[in-house]
Amino acid sequence: MIPRPPIAPPPPWAFPLPEITTLEAGLAVWAYDLPGQLILACDLVMELPLDAEPADREGVATIAVRCLDEGTLAHPGQEFALALEDAGAQFSGHIGLSTAQCLLGLPYDSLDAGLALLAEAASAPAYDEADVARIKANRLSEIEQQESRGSYVASSALRRAVLDETLRIARPLGGTQEGVATIQPADVAAFHARHYRAREATLIIAGDLSGIDAADAAARAFAGWNPDTEPVRPVPAAPGAGGRTLIHRDGAVQADVRFGWYGIDRRDPRWAGLQVALTIMGGSFDSRLNTVLREERGFTYGVSMNAHPFRHGGMIDISTATRTEAAPDLIEETLRILEAAEPFSEAEVAGAIGYLTMSAPLSLDTAEAIASQAATLAAGRLDLDHVTTSLADLARVTPASAMDAYRSLVDPGTASIVVVADRGELGELSL
Repeated sequence: MIPRPPIAPPPPWAFPLPEITTLEAGLAVWAYDLPGQLILACDLVMELPLDAEPADREGVATIAVRCLDEGTLAHPGQEFALALEDAGAQFSGHIGLSTAQCLLGLPYDSLDAGLALLAEAASAPAYDEADVARIKANRLSEIEQQESRGSYVASSALRRAVLDETLRIARPLGGTQEGVATIQPADVAAFHARHYRAREATLIIAGDLSGIDAADAAARAFAGWNPDTEPVRPVPAAPGAGGRTLIHRDGAVQADVRFGWYGIDRRDPRWAGLQVALTIMGGSFDSRLNTVLREERGFTYGVSMNAHPFRHGGMIDISTATRTEAAPDLIEETLRILEAAEPFSEAEVAGAIGYLTMSAPLSLDTAEAIASQAATLAAGRLDLDHVTTSLADLARVTPASAMDAYRSLVDPGTASIVVVADRGELGELSL
């Protein structure tokens, strides 16, 4: 029998650092040279918090970014799609809590053509009335589908409980039916003209850049984009009123259950310890919550416990679903596990650290993944070496520091709880 070869520990790994150039218009270019990655990833990250949306037009940021590839002033209608196809490029856009992002994937020898189209989409979209109307109708249909799912309703209600519901951050990213329904093409064009700017934006270019001057290519593509408007700053998150909520859904076949707490962002010194603690408690398949609620009690197919950092502050949640009649027992058992949590063992902490750190090199092995992670750094205003230092911080977490972070942030007695279910099937449930 051939003996099993020994498994050596992985070699040291660090997130790459970019070459940085700031163009005259204020656009920062981060160039990540990744030899062998011949499909380039370009992410344009613009400072644009959801707080910039008019109160009666929430959702306009989503409509604006989704219309960018529907045609530009230079390439109206289908001409833009054909130009992307000629360059072998794929374009998409999305909105985050604090930024708007345009993403482009393309072959390395099409960088000039692709960046020119990216600059067109960001700076001079056509916003044809028919296109805006179609994207708006799609968004309204999407909202209707989302609100038909108990999981979405539960998560939305939890966000309003954990976060100050007067703040934009507590409401749906893409707006509500009421807000989206009022949006007109002129609103979308005005929002773009006011808030899309090169100043404080970051263009990330990742891939094999041998023989390519990425900063020069970006300067040529974005030379004409220089709006000089002041950016809107995101309003920091704040804790909400909390409480416990039962939302009745007639005929619902299961109960969607959420627990939540106000949390921290990545700059908090407890961040690494919290990640380890949540992995042990509910962030992995062999977590304490999953072992009891799924394996021992058979309440659920799975449970997850996660931290969601914002630029300022954050949110911690537990998400699961169960048979409606089992919801009272699941809630009671979950709170018992959280309250009675014994000190973390060395083995649990080592396992969680390995789970969180060993996958980083594999998950960040493509240009697209590097660009996406860099976009997260830009959106969060984080240091360029944040990924590397975070992995080092995780490696230093001890059972005591993980437990301290957990106890300081997860108080079962103050948990916000949301249950979405058919009230008539719940039995004895006290919220």
